[in-house]
Amino acid sequence: MAHDTRAISAGIDSYLSSSAEAAPSDAAAEQLRRQVEETMAVDVEDPEFLDALDVVGEFWDGNTAENRRNLRSDLERRTVEQAEGFVRTFAPLRDALLKAEENAAKMETACAKSVADLKANDAEARKAVAAHDALCAQRDALLKERAAKLAYRAAYELSANDAAALGAAGFEARGSDADAFFAALDKAAEAADGVREAAADPDAFRLA
Repeated sequence: MAHDTRAISAGIDSYLSSSAEAAPSDAAAEQLRRQVEETMAVDVEDPEFLDALDVVGEFWDGNTAENRRNLRSDLERRTVEQAEGFVRTFAPLRDALLKAEENAAKMETACAKSVADLKANDAEARKAVAAHDALCAQRDALLKERAAKLAYRAAYELSANDAAALGAAGFEARGSDADAFFAALDKAAEAADGVREAAADPDAFRLA
């Protein structure tokens, strides 16, 4: 769109002429002077300024008083329309992001539940291991006690020969079996001593 700077200057001169007929006060005249100076200082060849004129030119129907009055509202209306168009364009992306956020929240909840389940399973596994260790300790104690009883029995149990030697009738009748009798008697005495010691201190005997 071509822009005629002379037409712009003519428009400013026309505005000044109409303003002069209103006979503004000194303060109003000073304000008007500053506004004119600011307007004249605009670089009408600046690319951004020209782009802005192109945008206005899309709906500008002429330099009339009505168009000048409506310029601000027209720009605001177009800004609102562009903003609404932007919202409509990016609405699907917004919805997709909201859905992704919802899925992430669900995943976080699922992960938290998995962590809680793992902690619970770990606690149960630790209890099972502790129970297993306790049973193993109990088993070892029972095996140790059994071994002690077997050792005691092996040490003090009278054999069939020992029982026969002790049960032989009459000392004189034993003859050469007298040694077997006294050996069996000593063994029986040791067994009796062991029984008395166990009765006096069962715990010591159990741990022996």
